[in-house]
Amino acid sequence: MKLELRGITKRFGDFVANDRIDLTVEPGTVHALLGENGAGKSTLMNVLFGLYDADGGEILVDDKVVNFAGPGDAMRAGIGMVHQHFMLIHPFTVAENVMLGHESLKSNGLLDLAAARVRVRELSDRFGFNVDPDALVEDLAVGAQQRVEIIKALSRDANILILDEPTAVLTPQETDELLEIVRQLRDAGTSVVLITHKLREVQAVADTITVIRLGKVVGTAEPTASQVELATMMVGRDVSMTVDKTGATPGDVMLAVQGLSAVDEVGVTTLDDVSFDVRAGEILAIAGVQGNG
Repeated sequence: MKLELRGITKRFGDFVANDRIDLTVEPGTVHALLGENGAGKSTLMNVLFGLYDADGGEILVDDKVVNFAGPGDAMRAGIGMVHQHFMLIHPFTVAENVMLGHESLKSNGLLDLAAARVRVRELSDRFGFNVDPDALVEDLAVGAQQRVEIIKALSRDANILILDEPTAVLTPQETDELLEIVRQLRDAGTSVVLITHKLREVQAVADTITVIRLGKVVGTAEPTASQVELATMMVGRDVSMTVDKTGATPGDVMLAVQGLSAVDEVGVTTLDDVSFDVRAGEILAIAGVQGNG
């Protein structure tokens, strides 16, 4: 299935988030949409998926103009989207999440949950997802929850799959697993639109790269382009991929955190006995994947 965006424009008040963007996704390819945070990548895909109405331009699927009043229309046209923040019901099982909004009924009018289980197993086995249809989503690791989102899209016959910053919540190992899944999807004929600002991932799986800066397409590139070339297109100036800095000479402790714990409004522990010191004249980095506190 071929997808084409022509002159897509989206405004929020006086702010132009997407400025006459042209984009073509060829069948069975991985098309990376590369840009800094805030460049307009997710906004563009939300327009495509029917979450936002465009203020200008048109969307074509297989050379025919389409109009999506909402995500349901996009899904019926064969477009699926996995959002950066997952759209899953945590107390539900995998199968229940997959069939939600796309329910099939048995002859007696009851939900055909068995059919949903079969569909989950079929897709899980096909792509090596290793997802149990009867597992509760709240018991799954983040990477497994993401695979559930992909199964949801594929179960609705998505020919084009949009992945919005899919590695923001993943560990390096889970990221490598996801990139392998993307390759499998492409090889099976699914087109993948990968929204990201991470150069390594783009080079690893993309067939075509479109770079967006400040709401505009500033160029396209091959995955063989260097990280310096891609980064320069992203930010609009020459960049250096090396960091030169002298060693720090920290002074006295300016902030001391000892045994910090926190519980959210539903009783889940979000911080558990965290301690650290911040000294004068130093930069302290706190690293971790999204959702770890």
